[in-house]
This record gives sequence, structure tokens and C-alpha cells, in this order.
Amino acid sequence: MSVRRRVLRVTGLLMSLSCSTPQPTPITFPPFFAQPAVSLGAAGTVYELDGDTLRALTVATRDLLPPQDTTVSCGSRWESQQYRVVRQGDVIFIRIDEDPRACGRTQPALDSGASYAIHRDGRILRRLIDGQPDASAHADAGVPSTLGEPGATSLDALGDGPSPFLPLSWQDAGTPGPAPSR
Repeated sequence: MSVRRRVLRVTGLLMSLSCSTPQPTPITFPPFFAQPAVSLGAAGTVYELDGDTLRALTVATRDLLPPQDTTVSCGSRWESQQYRVVRQGDVIFIRIDEDPRACGRTQPALDSGASYAIHRDGRILRRLIDGQPDASAHADAGVPSTLGEPGATSLDALGDGPSPFLPLSWQDAGTPGPAPSR
């Protein structure tokens, strides 16, 4: 058999295998703020955290924030963050948001949070850093709500909703000010 025929057969085989390989299911983040979280800060209360969850928190924190030393700004310190964790089987979902109160401020820095999906073995399955485009979302995918009047929206259309650390004026397009003079 000629070399050319062998190359064509191998190429055809590889192409047929690549077409039949199932595509991975996209990982969807859970609604981190849909319900109140249990806070692990109450004095005198015993909490238990398994090693897989601790590893996932460490992996996400090390991925998002710079190495910790004395020169790290307050807003980039591990202890200046709020962490939310939702476990679904072998996947641990983590939401990290800057807690401005830890640094004596009222608002967090822009784009200071991130969402992670981490397998229990420590592999990052998906990362979505605030301010970066979501590769899993499509611009023409439509709005996940029923149609309404132009300019109107429902709370359901907001999905997970904004971080509770954002001021209300940022969440509703601001407070109307005086009309500009001409």
C-alpha cells in the first residue's frame, strides 16, 4: 500500500473518531445569592469542612489572588474576601467577592470577584472572572424571561443577581439627577 493511501486512511479514521466524540456538557454555575448562606463566623459554634472543599477553596483563592506577602493591598488579601460554596456531587462551586468592609470601604473594586467550578480532586473545570466575557453565553441567546414592555424587566430576568456588596444605586442604573443644561 502506498504512503499516500495510508495517510488518507489514517486521516479518515481520525476525522471519523473526532466527529463521534461526545462534546462536554457546559458547566453552569449555581445561583450563589438565591438563598441566604450559613456564615462560618459565629463564636462558640463548631463547623466541619472536608478536605476536598478546603482544597477547592485554596485552589480558587490562589488562582484569583496574588501570592500573600506584606506588600499585598488590603483588597487583594485572602481575609478581605467573602467566599460562598455550593457542592454538587464531585464539583465544588465557589464564588469569591471582595468584602469592602474588611478594608474600611463601602464599595468593592470593580471586577473584583470570580466564580469557579472545581472538581473534588482540585482541577479547575471552569473559571469566570468578573469583567471578562462568558464564553459559554451567546450574544444572540435571547433573554430568559417572558416578553414585556420595552425597557421593562422582571427580577427573574436578572438570574443570579448582583453581589449583595454592590450599592443599590449601581444595581438600578443609578439615581436620576438634574437634567443637563443646554
